Amino acid sequence: MKTSKRGKRRKQRRSGNGIFKIMSYILVKPVKLLIIFSIYSLKSIWLLFSFSMGLLYRLTKQLFKKSPSNPALSALAEIDEMNGYKFEEFMKHVYEQLGYSVYHTPKSGDQGADLILTSKEKTRIAVQVKRYSGKVSNSAVQEVVAAKGFYKCTEGIVVTNSYFTNSARQLAEANFIDLVDRNGLEKLINNILVKL
Repeated sequence: MKTSKRGKRRKQRRSGNGIFKIMSYILVKPVKLLIIFSIYSLKSIWLLFSFSMGLLYRLTKQLFKKSPSNPALSALAEIDEMNGYKFEEFMKHVYEQLGYSVYHTPKSGDQGADLILTSKEKTRIAVQVKRYSGKVSNSAVQEVVAAKGFYKCTEGIVVTNSYFTNSARQLAEANFIDLVDRNGLEKLINNILVKL
């Protein structure tokens, strides 16, 4: 009889262990699954977030590229790197695009004008071209005033990639000389781009 009681106890322990295993399986398995699901969900969320951030970064970078949206500004940046003669050639092309007939004076002995423009109405204009990093002084205005008489022009223009001193502005106003500074040059270039 003792053995049968012992056997029953073992059976009960085994069945108790079995019930415990089943209960732990039922309770622990969903918790494990929930944890695993949470980890994968977090990974998915992280991947989605990092993809979105990467896309946003690329779009922002494209919007704020260093290259200016205004082509005239990039042309001005190129002009700043040119030498004086290349700038004269550039301005010759600009005025031709604006409808003028352009004569490029010799490199030396130009008598104060780099370009002579002739309009369709036969108006002759002496142009002094100055590629400067600083402000252009009144000597450039004096040169174009002299060139007007020498080349029998009725008008004079001084063009620069920079700006003019107050003295240059005063002298130009007194002698009816047009000044085209960096802002005016940008407008000229934009006028050409609109026509193209």
